[in-house]
Amino acid sequence: MVWRNSQRFRRSWRSYSSLILSERTLGLDRKTEEWKTHLIDKVDKILTNHYHNGVKVKTLKLDIGPCRDIKASYLDRWLRIIKPGIQEFSLLLPLVVNKIYSFPCSVLSNEAAASSIQSLSLFGCAFHPTSILGRLRRLKSLSLRYVHVTEDGLGHLLSKSSALEWLEIEACSGIICLKIPCTLQQLKFLSVQKCEMVKVVEIDAPRLCSFRYCGTPVIYVRNSSQLKNVDISPVNLSGILSYARFSLPSIAQNVESLTLLAGRIENANTPMLPSKLPHLKNLKISLVKPWSSPNYDVFSLVSFLDASPALESFVLRVEQDAMMHDPVVGDDTEYRRQNLECRNNSLRKVMITGFCSAKSLVELTVHILERTHSLERFTLDITYGYDRRTCNIAKFPIARMIGQCWSLSKRALEEAHRAVETADRYIKGRVPSSVQFEVLGPCPRCHIGK
Repeated sequence: MVWRNSQRFRRSWRSYSSLILSERTLGLDRKTEEWKTHLIDKVDKILTNHYHNGVKVKTLKLDIGPCRDIKASYLDRWLRIIKPGIQEFSLLLPLVVNKIYSFPCSVLSNEAAASSIQSLSLFGCAFHPTSILGRLRRLKSLSLRYVHVTEDGLGHLLSKSSALEWLEIEACSGIICLKIPCTLQQLKFLSVQKCEMVKVVEIDAPRLCSFRYCGTPVIYVRNSSQLKNVDISPVNLSGILSYARFSLPSIAQNVESLTLLAGRIENANTPMLPSKLPHLKNLKISLVKPWSSPNYDVFSLVSFLDASPALESFVLRVEQDAMMHDPVVGDDTEYRRQNLECRNNSLRKVMITGFCSAKSLVELTVHILERTHSLERFTLDITYGYDRRTCNIAKFPIARMIGQCWSLSKRALEEAHRAVETADRYIKGRVPSSVQFEVLGPCPRCHIGK
């Protein structure tokens, strides 16, 4: 019976040209003690049969992440199936192993095989391309995550990938200066995340539209005329807002959508340079809990608004404990800063999540309300976006599924009520009648009586 089941299993996979092999697709049960061995055995049988039967594989996705003891000899044998006609290849290996597997460059040395592949994704291995690498004429998507690759190796790879449109580099060691050459004429999306060794990023891709970066913010862009979407979050969360004030107008003068993540204390008095972001339409800034005392002057973000005459949407996300919460005291004149003449005539929608009683946050809110004649909607979400499961902003799918809001600590709930009081006392009276104003406080169903 076992032999018949094995024969039936091999026949069922024998003619497939698209192979997505993982514990899930193979229907393995983790409750059994030997499921990892069964995973390797099944993958080995499928790929061996395909290789010997001459079946052309167009898509091959191997997820061997759970198998820490996988032998390199198995992987070498499986990769023989990469032949001319392959269009998509993905390899996911375990991160914790005794010896990192080195993806053989020879697999892509065959010009016919190299020129047919359109998507390549590697996770958890080493990859050292050399001059023997074939020309990847049709490669449009490249993802390297947790891959050890040198600057020279990556240079060889990119020099052979002139059709590349989408490039993702995440947690890759061995690169200090990341260079995106001008030969990548078709590159539209670039993501560089968690590459701690990278100190400088040099970009010379004339058609780059979107750039996502998490690392040390030293960026040079030679041709940024098409760069419309920028997302920057530094590794140590230090100085990103000051860096953005000074550098963005020069490296992304045509940016339309900008997302920034900041956390450590920054120089709140750093002014915006005379150069502006004339095309910026959507701005999102997130403030996370800092390493030291949270005393950031949020009102200084006005400089971004003043430098963005075309801005239409502004979202500020303030995480819990990102700011000092001031008591609600004094009259409303204490929450208005004087001698600010700049006005914005394009801003239509503003949302602040994590609104609290911090004085500078109230001052920022008042400033926007009083100096933005084009404003249509202003939303203050008191509960960090964890709440209001029926609302259309900052929702958590898990909360929707279980039918209740994300829980709030007693201290957070007390601050939420204090923030509602602040909004009622110092902000509501300043809202023009033409503006749709909403305060999202604690959920009366989930947080009542707490």
